[in-house]
Amino acid sequence: MLEAGNRVGGRIMTLHDANAGTPVELGAEFVHGDAPVTTRLLDEARLITVPSLGKQYRSDRGELSPQGPLWDRLSKVFDHLDPDKKKDRSFQEFLDDKPGGARLKQERELARGFVQGFYGADSTMISEKSLAQAGDPTEGASESRRVVNGYTALIDYMKQDIAQRIRLGVTVRRVERTENDVRVFDQRGEEYRARAVIITAPLPMLQDETIAIAPEIPKLLRAARQLVMGHVTHVKIVVKERFWEKKGKAISYVHAPERPFTVWWTKYPLLTPVITGWAGGPAALQIAEGGDVESSAIAELAHVFGTQRRRVESIVESIHWHDWTHDPNFRGAYSYAGIGGSNAPRVLAGGFDDRIFLAGEATDSGSSGTVEGALATGKRAALKVLKRVRL
Repeated sequence: MLEAGNRVGGRIMTLHDANAGTPVELGAEFVHGDAPVTTRLLDEARLITVPSLGKQYRSDRGELSPQGPLWDRLSKVFDHLDPDKKKDRSFQEFLDDKPGGARLKQERELARGFVQGFYGADSTMISEKSLAQAGDPTEGASESRRVVNGYTALIDYMKQDIAQRIRLGVTVRRVERTENDVRVFDQRGEEYRARAVIITAPLPMLQDETIAIAPEIPKLLRAARQLVMGHVTHVKIVVKERFWEKKGKAISYVHAPERPFTVWWTKYPLLTPVITGWAGGPAALQIAEGGDVESSAIAELAHVFGTQRRRVESIVESIHWHDWTHDPNFRGAYSYAGIGGSNAPRVLAGGFDDRIFLAGEATDSGSSGTVEGALATGKRAALKVLKRVRL
């Protein structure tokens, strides 16, 4: 197993801050929906999960208002998506047609913010058809859990049997197919040979051929370039007191669809002094490239809760975030289908010449969570390789 970074786990990264009381997730945080592959592994590892509970609020100029059955409200918009529609278009074009009319004006605004945040997507680029074919995305979002010991605990469990086979700091530059085998070359020119290879690199490495495949596979390139890498700015703020409890009981999410950070969440029902700010799509890029993410997060947190900035600054213990967009080993958060690209994940999942197989969330079209997608596609690719090797 060749890993370019100095750790395994990809976009799972758990930090331990004593002041937080619980693990701090800088990458993946939730187990969405049933997630059968993830759940089975968590059970094997004896790792406990806790459901995300509590009430949903909306913030307008610092005033919080209960959102009631938010997921039902969003579903009223997504119910208008047509999976059988022949011509694809962007989700923004879908919204511009005002599905549901005037009565769903607020719901459409929330839906745009949800798609921007949940998929890390630009609403003018993400495929309407891909969203329609995937089904109502709120089903996975509304049923979510957290790993009490942190997601990295699952990675630690999974890697224990193969730790001696993992080579860190090895960046693959080229994959060559011959009649009989596959040859992989790293940044130092070292060569590795095998009968088959599974590539799990993030989408941008396939799109711009950072990992070159020779001879070139046009079908693979076309499919990869029909997908778009999403962007997320995900900030954890550890505070001295849970000040949000003064604004409402059992707060889980506070939505601010018109702000750069479109949603904030607590870890309720766990009473921890950690609040998370989340921005997706173009807003995430603007924040990350603005020069001072921490300052932006504090300003937005104060605005959303109608609190003076100096008050928030006085109770902040620490702020944690990871710049996935500018990390050279990732270059983004996770992928989504661009206009006309709804079938691209299935193409990437098919394998090429019985020697090159792809895995990772970009190759999955049936999961409501990126960790589940990565694990499920990894299992699928591994089974295909075993079949190939046994021939």
